[in-house]
Amino acid sequence: MAWLVQKDALIYLLFVGLATLFWWGRAMSSQREVEVKLPVEYTQVPAQVVFETPLPTQLEVVLRDNGRLLRQVQHTKPTVTISLADKLNETHGTLQLSTDVLRQKIQDNLPGSTTIQQIRPEEITTTYYVEATKKVPIRLCAAWTLEKQYQLAEPPVLEPAWVNIYGTQEAIDTIDSISTDSVIVEKLQDQVQRDVALLIPAGIRTNQPTISVTWNAEMFTEKSFQLPIEIINLPDNKVMHLFPQTTTITARVGISHFANLTEEDFKAVCEYPAQAQTTLPVTIICNNPYVTQKRASIREVEYIIEKKQ
Repeated sequence: MAWLVQKDALIYLLFVGLATLFWWGRAMSSQREVEVKLPVEYTQVPAQVVFETPLPTQLEVVLRDNGRLLRQVQHTKPTVTISLADKLNETHGTLQLSTDVLRQKIQDNLPGSTTIQQIRPEEITTTYYVEATKKVPIRLCAAWTLEKQYQLAEPPVLEPAWVNIYGTQEAIDTIDSISTDSVIVEKLQDQVQRDVALLIPAGIRTNQPTISVTWNAEMFTEKSFQLPIEIINLPDNKVMHLFPQTTTITARVGISHFANLTEEDFKAVCEYPAQAQTTLPVTIICNNPYVTQKRASIREVEYIIEKKQ
């Protein structure tokens, strides 16, 4: 008896399931209406354009089609893309996207059988103006310390190093650079990257609120060269003898640039004196940007000046 009851229950559930599937199939194939909120993306908008009222980020659309296709649209919510390339040509004007334009842009993302019953808002209208623009360098406001025996392989790298600012002509004319927020990095011994905010003055805006700053630290070593001491600005009718005539230059450089450092990167010079003095200072000129420190074994020389025969 229990077996018969169980069998009848299974048969009942089977028919209920079949009826549900049949109803679902008819519902999905029958004509229905549904309201969908579709996201909107505006492309080719110049950065210096400002809208006095924000453009809507979504459109509420009532659609009609069979249930299966409407369900697909509800699931995917295709983005409505609207190009403004040819609509913002004046320094100040009105942007107007009519119902026909919106309808066509929406329809491009829908199945061919789907009809648009209603759009909210029915059209998009706003005024806009074009701000003045200027490209200025970014000034890093930072402090850092290095681990012992380490130095920076190069100055901190800013990406980007320049930024476009927007505002009234009077406002941007007063700005020559944009500073970063203060940042402190301690005990560098490797590559360190930080995202740093820009300090944007009031009345100015930019599409680059932060930049990336990278410090590259490496171990350093020293390299020495013996160089002759050259005399500069020597009159043609004079002969000058230096004592001593050479000096040893010791330079600090990062390991990655050690092999490329040569004596041709340096000069040791003394300038012909405008008036008599006991000794002359030796100046070291370095043309290698990766040398962080340099010193000479001879800092002053004695000299004798003679007339040419």
